[in-house]
Amino acid sequence: MPLPPLRRALVVLAVLTWAAPAAAQQDHQTTDARFAPIHLPTPNVYRTASGRPGPQYWQQRVDYDIRATLDPTKHQINGTETITYANHSPDTLSFVWLQLDQNLFRPGSEGAQVFSRDRRFGGAIPGGGFDISKVASGGTALNHRIVDTVMRVDLSRPLPPGGTTTLSLDWSFLVPEHGADRMGRDGDHYVVAQWYPRLAVYDDVRGWNTLPYLGQGEFYLEYGSFDVELTVPAPYLVGATGSLKNPDAVLTATERERLAQARQGSQVVHVVTRDELDSPSAFRPRTDGTLTWKFRADSVRDFAWMASPRVLWDATSANGGKVLVNALFRPEALPAWGEAAQMTKHAMEFYSNMLIDYPYPTATAVEGPVLGMEYPMVVFVSAESGREDLFDVIDHEWGHSWFPMVVGSDERRYAWMDEGFNTFINQFSKADYFPQSHPFLENVAQYAAASRASVDQPIGTLPDEFEPGGAALGIGAYVKPAVMLNALRAIVGPDAFGDAFSAYARRWAFNHPQPADFFRTMSDELGLDLDTFWNGWINTTATSDVAILGVDQGQAGGMTTVTVTIDMRGALPMPAHVTATTADGDSTSVTIPSIGFYGTDRATATLMLPAKATRITVNAGPEWGDVNPQNNTWTK
Repeated sequence: MPLPPLRRALVVLAVLTWAAPAAAQQDHQTTDARFAPIHLPTPNVYRTASGRPGPQYWQQRVDYDIRATLDPTKHQINGTETITYANHSPDTLSFVWLQLDQNLFRPGSEGAQVFSRDRRFGGAIPGGGFDISKVASGGTALNHRIVDTVMRVDLSRPLPPGGTTTLSLDWSFLVPEHGADRMGRDGDHYVVAQWYPRLAVYDDVRGWNTLPYLGQGEFYLEYGSFDVELTVPAPYLVGATGSLKNPDAVLTATERERLAQARQGSQVVHVVTRDELDSPSAFRPRTDGTLTWKFRADSVRDFAWMASPRVLWDATSANGGKVLVNALFRPEALPAWGEAAQMTKHAMEFYSNMLIDYPYPTATAVEGPVLGMEYPMVVFVSAESGREDLFDVIDHEWGHSWFPMVVGSDERRYAWMDEGFNTFINQFSKADYFPQSHPFLENVAQYAAASRASVDQPIGTLPDEFEPGGAALGIGAYVKPAVMLNALRAIVGPDAFGDAFSAYARRWAFNHPQPADFFRTMSDELGLDLDTFWNGWINTTATSDVAILGVDQGQAGGMTTVTVTIDMRGALPMPAHVTATTADGDSTSVTIPSIGFYGTDRATATLMLPAKATRITVNAGPEWGDVNPQNNTWTK
């Protein structure tokens, strides 16, 4: 989901010299609440103390076979679905829970009581929600009970550990025009998501995860495979999660040739041109009746698609030809969207290099009536007018391919583990694509302004408990987590941080990490006890404000001793990285660790220089997350 604009700064400090000042040696018998540790669950055979999946870690698998038809005259989708559910847990299950996200759009839904139809996460319509006409297994109807956006289905026989069961469902729904800014339609242009009943997650932490879908909180889903057939009017083009399995039936020979050309090079190929749109017979195999598009996707947690009779189609390849990149957009979205395929290619290659390789064969950017939303192999983005604005949203949505599409965290509870991590990596991608941009600076400025205005809430707040539709969600779930990770990167150095962060992605790829798994992985990889750091950033609204209070310089043995008094004015403990520079450019740095401020607000740093310092800084640069940089510099 899109966030406030993201920016990136340039460099963080590569080497930190840890030196405990005299203040750190004082008696610390009095508890300092600022240094309270974060409380983590006890490690077990499923999740270890090192942050790795345990030797008996398990998660369920769900495979879907879906046949659906779009009726644009009624704005209705009719579907039949077979779900194959594999129980990898140690528990015998007598019932399962499914998510019915379309029920958000019923006028009387819980979400409709929180967000009115005209608000961003609203969209309830007369007749909205699922009409489910069949719930069965092996030809036997199953008892089921719908509770707003979830449904309990009682199994005909208990499902033991290692067992598999199948469910068959028939359903239909009206496509809302504004589907909580995550899906919807604009005339005959459809972007479709949250569109089929899907299994809720059953995990080792909470059992069944059945938090309702209210619109603001996102999703937590199991991995599996999808075989999907979408029947649409013949003039429509379709873009979807997965690989197209029947191109001969739904594409012209010219389009297939152009796609083959796009796969073999790095240049953007126009698969469907603007001139061809004026004559449907020029870009469709036929224009009467319907066509069925068949897609296959493996190791994914969701499926989304687009259908429209009037879209341009650009294509290229990424990652050495491993990924077919598509951009589907209406002519009105030009000129900005003319660069969408290239922006998508950049995201695929940049994040593959930064984290782990993009694991899927396609990446399709779709323009439509959604500000920005992410799904496996597909993103929905609005027709942004500016080149940089379009990049911000497209790049953000593609960053979600790693968090949470590959690293499958619980978005319904921990928005910061997908939106925040993604906002963090977006900074680096933006600076690479737009070298003159300043994403670090802009993120910390937004965070500082929100803190001064007292609109922030703790990062650890559940998404649905942030002020509904307010600025606190954008700060707490997106911006502040990115600032937090910037600060840790500044403390430990970019190389060590990068190695630890990518290790987390590798450890939990296609799994379900909890916050403790991330915290423990970072401590394990970095060799640091970060409990106080995480607690202050995640569970409080405390801020970092480190100031230079005073400077004293004296001669000793031909060298100048520079003593700098640091004042910890913010309630969030942070190390104080002090750098002193002479008029001739000689420079040296020391760091007061955060423990140096235990029980006190002041500590001193001592530095040696060949001459008097003319400039001294502490935690200089936006990467440190200091909310008041004006007091971070002293000059003679």
